[in-house]
Amino acid sequence: MPDIMRIVYQSLAAVAVAAAVLGLGALDLLEGPDLLLHDEFLRRSEPFPSSDVLLVEVTEEDIRAQGHWPLSDRRLAEALQLLADADVRIIGLDLYRDLPVSPGVELLKSVFANESRIIAVKKFGDPDLEGIPGSPILDASGRLGFNDLLPDQFGEAIRRTALFMTDSEGRSHASFAMMLALHALAAEGIRAGPDPDHPTHMRLGEGSLPPLDVGHGGYQGLDAAGYQIMMDYAAPRFEAITLGDLQAGRVPAGKLRDRVVVFGASAKSLRDELPVPLGGRRAGMEIHGHVVDQLLRFARGISEPRRVLLDWQEAVFVLAISLLGSLVGFGIGGRALFGAGALVFAVFAGLAVMFFAAYWAFELGWWIPMVAPMLAWVGSAGLITAWVSSREKAQRGQLMGIFARHVSPGVADEIWDRREEFLDAGRPRPQRLMVTVLFVDMKGYTSRAEVMDPAELMDWVNQFMERMADEISAHGGVVDDYFGDGIKANFGVPVPRTLEEEIDRDACHAASCALAMGEALDELNADYRARRLPECAMRIGIHTGMVVAGSLGAADRLKYTVVGDVVVTAQRLEATDAVSHDFELNPCRILASEETCKRLTAGFTTEVLDPISLKGKKELTQLRWLKKDADQVTQITA
Repeated sequence: MPDIMRIVYQSLAAVAVAAAVLGLGALDLLEGPDLLLHDEFLRRSEPFPSSDVLLVEVTEEDIRAQGHWPLSDRRLAEALQLLADADVRIIGLDLYRDLPVSPGVELLKSVFANESRIIAVKKFGDPDLEGIPGSPILDASGRLGFNDLLPDQFGEAIRRTALFMTDSEGRSHASFAMMLALHALAAEGIRAGPDPDHPTHMRLGEGSLPPLDVGHGGYQGLDAAGYQIMMDYAAPRFEAITLGDLQAGRVPAGKLRDRVVVFGASAKSLRDELPVPLGGRRAGMEIHGHVVDQLLRFARGISEPRRVLLDWQEAVFVLAISLLGSLVGFGIGGRALFGAGALVFAVFAGLAVMFFAAYWAFELGWWIPMVAPMLAWVGSAGLITAWVSSREKAQRGQLMGIFARHVSPGVADEIWDRREEFLDAGRPRPQRLMVTVLFVDMKGYTSRAEVMDPAELMDWVNQFMERMADEISAHGGVVDDYFGDGIKANFGVPVPRTLEEEIDRDACHAASCALAMGEALDELNADYRARRLPECAMRIGIHTGMVVAGSLGAADRLKYTVVGDVVVTAQRLEATDAVSHDFELNPCRILASEETCKRLTAGFTTEVLDPISLKGKKELTQLRWLKKDADQVTQITA
């Protein structure tokens, strides 16, 4: 196939695969696998060494010590006051306090009113779940943030968080974690505001926080309501103390000073746990702690949000990988010597490279969804390989249809392996070759045909033809044609011979074949006698020289043949009556031209004959009679 057409077909296939893969993405069928890869990368990432966040946990033991749940206002107020006195930077209370819990109602109100470092939670709610308002005192002073989390549809893991949400009346509300981070950063002079370079982005200190859109990274059709960012879970395992240890005075003061405290419940019985991409489930207070830690790092320039490709960039990337896969598929599928194992290795190697490249990019701050490119890689390589294999199977079938029935398996394989040397558009191209042509003909066929039963005659001839064709194939020859009671065979086709040693070897193979045919004829005649069939004799002519080789006929009925004076001479040598021979004594006569005999090795026995005049030839032809010398010929043939 011309290179330009191959490139066109290859490109069209790659574009089709890329379009199909992008279509799967548009149908949300790739979001799950992409999120699994995202989670795997998160688990492999190294966390930062330290964090300002400290957890104060209400454990099962704390609940049993009190004897009931929720905590009383007194016990909660005392714990909050201890934290405030320890000079923490900010206290985040991840416990709802919209209703009083006696005793200590007035004490808790007093702590809420007098301690401005306390920020508590409310539940924003949604159409299916009623919200929880939170403490009226904290609400009035703007110290309530929503603690609603956003489980993904895939696996219900918490991979993203909303920093702001808008209620039905259009009012904006900040999240619990956002308010903690803002109050903690205020002591450093860091405020939130619009990014001068990107007015739709929020800037927090040194960090620009772009909001998620519907197609962020591996997401497709994401509900991006509010102002959402991805969570990176890059904090170390948070330091934590229990409520019991805090109230018993078992916590060193230095451990609390200037920390961002998240106070909440971690008791398993409260079922306040959600799945996270790191694996397993984490308490809600810990998830909020991760958001706070992330915002602090962004504001201080320690880390930044991961970037993603634009939709058109993802599409171009998928197309590029698909084209690369088609190149691999064509390169391997078009080389039979590589085999299926090489293709499998190349495909898996490519997948491994893409996986580690995506992980490397993830570590450098890019989330590149890799499922679509991986599918494009596999699909394009597989499709092109299947197409190439199908095309080459058809070509092989066509080629072997010309040769395979008349050559040995080894020659057939060589023909296919070296097909590029002599194939053009799936058919052998005409070329000049140095070959040895052999003609063999049954003597006495015509007289036998007049008296034998037709079925018996066909069986008699077919047995002869089949046995002689087998000898040709066994000696590396190619049967060119059958004509009535004769066979034309070529030695040295279709792969061109470029060395004199190769041409000599073909001549030896033809001579060995002729001698083996003589031995086969003796066996056939013995069989004929046993079956009461007529015996036969045969004449063989052999000549070596330059011919024109190529295919003749229609596309579905191609015949590979050689033409030229060499063919005519070989046929005339077989048919000549100018050389007397006693066929009763020796039923096989082998005449070879001088051009053939001078290429034979010392293992062959020949007898020089007087030059003869062949039909259609002006000049005399020098020839020899090729005789049996079985031991030496067997060695040469082997």
